[in-house]
Amino acid sequence: MSCPPGQVYSSLLKRCVKKNIVGAKGASGVACPEGHVWNPAPTSRRCVSRAVFKKLHGEAKAAAASAEQKRLRGTCKASAPGPAKPAKVVSPPRAAAVVTPSSKKNTAFEVGAPRALMDPGLTRAAAVEWVSKQCTNQEDPIMLEPYADADLKDLRSIVKLGSGFCYTVDTLDQHVKASIERGVPIKDILNPSYRLDKRDFGTLEAAGRRLRKTYKLPVEPVEVPAAHYKLFIDVMGDGAFKYVFLYDDRKVKKLADGSKDYAAAIPDGGWIGYIPAAGTDELEKLIRKAHTKGRLLVRATRPFICCRFHLKKSKEHWATDTAKKIASMAEEIRDIV
Repeated sequence: MSCPPGQVYSSLLKRCVKKNIVGAKGASGVACPEGHVWNPAPTSRRCVSRAVFKKLHGEAKAAAASAEQKRLRGTCKASAPGPAKPAKVVSPPRAAAVVTPSSKKNTAFEVGAPRALMDPGLTRAAAVEWVSKQCTNQEDPIMLEPYADADLKDLRSIVKLGSGFCYTVDTLDQHVKASIERGVPIKDILNPSYRLDKRDFGTLEAAGRRLRKTYKLPVEPVEVPAAHYKLFIDVMGDGAFKYVFLYDDRKVKKLADGSKDYAAAIPDGGWIGYIPAAGTDELEKLIRKAHTKGRLLVRATRPFICCRFHLKKSKEHWATDTAKKIASMAEEIRDIV
């Protein structure tokens, strides 16, 4: 039976079919993967393994189909790569207008000249005598062990604070680290009304290096607000109160009348609270100090109520016992800065 040009007779279909379905992937002329041949059967029309094709059509046709695939692989040229698509530019998501502190490590104290230290060459008897004369306490407040029974190395490492109480280097070092971790001021264990000063830290550092040459004072990771977050404290309205407000300096707008429109630093508003206008100069300094040290950020303005101290007071709050409340807030802030 003769077929039109470009077609061949299919004994399976009992009719003429396009010639290009015999050896390649349809009209594309693309070779099948290695070890496969094109199966032109209407129910298949796909690349199949040579073994499957042989089982269906016999060895002779399988050999012919394999030869056709070999020819196609030899004549097909690798297509040139298309033009590279430009990288899709995706705008970064806009960050919420929240206070974003920058984190840095900083010592929470200054180091001054050390106080008098025990001579490291003292005998046990002489060291015990030094403690009995110099120290208000005669035992370790953590271990509850009399210093007279302590290891000589620990005994010689005793640090006397300005309060008159004494501690071994290890006990005092652990106390400093625990206070930093809890975010509280570093105070004398046995006399909490006494806050360690720079000379006490200098003494601890000197005694620690006698004990271990590699000793270093603990450091505190401090969060401080980004430079563009500013604190506004000024009299507004009737003049009886100062308005405490946290704003974003990048978004301040000057108005036609010369005043400024302050943009809140956070979505819920930057208002922190009111303080009385009169008698709060020292309190204002403390609030600003808490802000620059990051303490206001983590203790009062996130999320505007705080476990440590609470600035968001109403005008009504200050209506009674004003002086007492001002002093109380000032003491609370001193306790964290």
